[in-house]
Amino acid sequence: MKPDQGRQQDTQVPSLDRMLEIARELGEQAERMAPETERNRRTDDATVYAMVESGLVKVLQSRRFGGYESGFPDFVRIGRTLALYDVSLSWLYNIFGIHHWFGAFVDPKLQDELWGNDPNVIFVDSFAPTGRAELTTDGFRLNGRWSFLSGLPWARWCGVGVIAPYEAGSEPEHLMLFVPEADYRVLDDWYTIGLRGSASASIEVHDVFVPRYRAFRLGPASANCEAPGLALNPGTLYRVPFTTALQVALLAPTVGGAQAVAARFRKTAISRAPLFQQRQAELVMSQTTLADSMVTLEMLEQMLYRYADELMELGVRGGTLDREGRLRMFAWRAYMARQARLVATNLADIAGARALFETEPLQRFWRDVHAIGQHVGVNYEAGMRNYGRALMGLEPDIAVY
Repeated sequence: MKPDQGRQQDTQVPSLDRMLEIARELGEQAERMAPETERNRRTDDATVYAMVESGLVKVLQSRRFGGYESGFPDFVRIGRTLALYDVSLSWLYNIFGIHHWFGAFVDPKLQDELWGNDPNVIFVDSFAPTGRAELTTDGFRLNGRWSFLSGLPWARWCGVGVIAPYEAGSEPEHLMLFVPEADYRVLDDWYTIGLRGSASASIEVHDVFVPRYRAFRLGPASANCEAPGLALNPGTLYRVPFTTALQVALLAPTVGGAQAVAARFRKTAISRAPLFQQRQAELVMSQTTLADSMVTLEMLEQMLYRYADELMELGVRGGTLDREGRLRMFAWRAYMARQARLVATNLADIAGARALFETEPLQRFWRDVHAIGQHVGVNYEAGMRNYGRALMGLEPDIAVY
């Protein structure tokens, strides 16, 4: 028996239909709790734990730890379904799920620390290199503050970004250093207009030692799909461009969230009392805006599925994307997020004054979709500019894509 072979777990993988049924049940639960979620700035604990225990977040997790390795197409369909009910819950699902995928790339010793005793352990991260790491003989001394760690209340580990040499004599590079919850302090600073339920607060770390095996090198993973954990995770899910796959997590919540805005606008417009002898459903502006929105959303949904399919095709081929290919996928992400925001805004603009009330779900979905659009991974200007540069044979002006 090869080392570690015995850890492989024989897991029965539920069908996509069953996982979507679970997603709808969890979504309905989150929808009922939405007012409390907004007040507390975090999703209801019972809902989050039910989602984790349901197995949905195992869709991309390695079979070594009981994961399903079902694939990105299932992953985005589950995320979109959750977003039809609650965007914050969908966001948490996508972040937790993609981190269960990310974990297959890290050092095997770190994988065992994360999931050896409990495969449901959640870790969160902040890639922004806002901390400081000082190289030591066998690791790093870490200090700093990091923000936007989505799902922080339910995590037991955090991965945080720094720029530092990986070893003595090497050039500084982008590293992710993993620290357990005992080594960081949570800052209660998540006061936002959108994605309140994601509880994406900040942490501080003061003079903490991080062993070298808890450092993950982003450069080799992003450029060549090289990472120490892949020696033990041979599945096709882990033979895809790292950053391109990592950021698929941003897409299903925004597409599904915009679809939720359209569904709620339609329902309200049909049932709304007449205004000046004419129902909203009879207004030409309502009809054309909704029709345009529905066509756009149908296109975005298929584009979302195509993105996931292309990731799987890359994994089967075992190949990497060239610079133009990766920037094309960045442009796709940026386009989907931009169009989803436009749909949500166009419908909110004509939804009427009742949509201003906190009790009206439409405005919450609108705020959440806009919040996702602020993420650097779907920045429209950067995505389109750099894809255009690649098409013209020019170097990109960003480091990670």
